[in-house]
This record gives sequence, structure tokens and C-alpha cells, in this order.
Amino acid sequence: MTKTQQILAAMAAALTGVGLPVRDDTAALFSFEDHPCILLDCGDEYPDPVVGMGFVYWNLEVLMLIGADGPVPKMAPEPTRAAAHAALYADRTLGGVVVDIAAGPINRSIDEENPACGITQVAYKLKYRTIEGIA
Repeated sequence: MTKTQQILAAMAAALTGVGLPVRDDTAALFSFEDHPCILLDCGDEYPDPVVGMGFVYWNLEVLMLIGADGPVPKMAPEPTRAAAHAALYADRTLGGVVVDIAAGPINRSIDEENPACGITQVAYKLKYRTIEGIA
């Protein structure tokens, strides 16, 4: 398992550990039945240009997508987003898998096929390190 896979697994464990539903399939996000739900989408990854005495420091972006239904669709994912954020920030190292985690932009939209469904996207930036030459 690569470090990136370990990070995604640690994020999912932190979220499911507090009872939040994390799914692997994007279809769940847009389903009419499986809400609220969270999907973790691995984004870009790049190294820091720092000499780290045998270590490489990496920056990873993970998008957390939350789908939820409600009378005000764009606000329907908010309770889940707040609970997920608290779960991730309870241990900003995710059990020692990352150096730190930081929240980024939040985007809100409404599913075109299910107008009662709000989709919130939160970008998280995670910093981690590996030994040089190991992915």
C-alpha cells in the first residue's frame, strides 16, 4: 500500500469512526437513497522543493464530496460537513500518517437530476513525508 493509499484509508477510518458514511462509489453520491454520504476523491500530489536529509515532503489534495437531501439543498450537507471536519481535525496527523491537514475551499452545488440533493465539496491539503526513493 502506498503512502497515498494509507492516507485515504486513515481519512476514511477517522470519518467512519464517528459514524459518518464513507462510500467508494461515485454513484452513491448522486443516488436518491444513500444520503447523507461522503466520497473521498484523491487529487493532485506534488513534492516540496526542500532538501530533507533523506526525506521527501509531499503535498496531497483530497476532495471530500458530501451528498445530502433537504429542503434547502445547498445547506443539507452542512451537518455532515461539520462532523467530518471535526473528525479529521481531532487528530491532524491522522494517527501519524501525515504531518498535518488543512482545510481548503468549500464549493456548494445542487444535483441536476435530484434537485433536493446538495453536493458540498471540501478540499483538504495534507502534508506527509516519505523516505527518498519510496512511494
